Amino acid sequence: MVEKKQVLYDLRIAYSGPFVIEDFYREIDEWIDEKGFEKEPRKKMEHVTQNGKKIEYVIEVQSHLDGLHHGIIVLRVLMDNVKELVIKKSGKKIRINTGDILVNIDGFIQSHIHGSFWQVKPVYYFLRALADKYIYNFWTGKWDGVVNSDGRDLYKRIRAFFEVQKYKYG
Repeated sequence: MVEKKQVLYDLRIAYSGPFVIEDFYREIDEWIDEKGFEKEPRKKMEHVTQNGKKIEYVIEVQSHLDGLHHGIIVLRVLMDNVKELVIKKSGKKIRINTGDILVNIDGFIQSHIHGSFWQVKPVYYFLRALADKYIYNFWTGKWDGVVNSDGRDLYKRIRAFFEVQKYKYG
């Protein structure tokens, strides 16, 4: 049985301006590799409209905290009015994109109850769930801060990426 607890709520980044989509994806992948997480793509969808492309990109980044707990960071990216431009910079032609981006980051802790003894009878499972939820977490909510700080680190990294894009291509 699995129980999810949300520890990071709705960190948002909104950006409108020039950027390179491939660099954005690469920045996220570099952060995942640096932290040693596992990436699980959930959705990548593109829709072409008259005003430009609409792109929706959802991934889950997972880390194993201990035998019973997993940290999950959910990254949702919505890009709207994405257009491709060619600009000249230092005598070279560079392909960039412009558009509006909304990034949303949430963090969860997923707890697993292992062992056949705790899953045999509903009474045992119920007692174990009560102990885990109210007694064990009362003394050690130790994983809350780990997942929260990782999500905030990703938030800072993406925000810094967009600040650089603003000055690099703007």
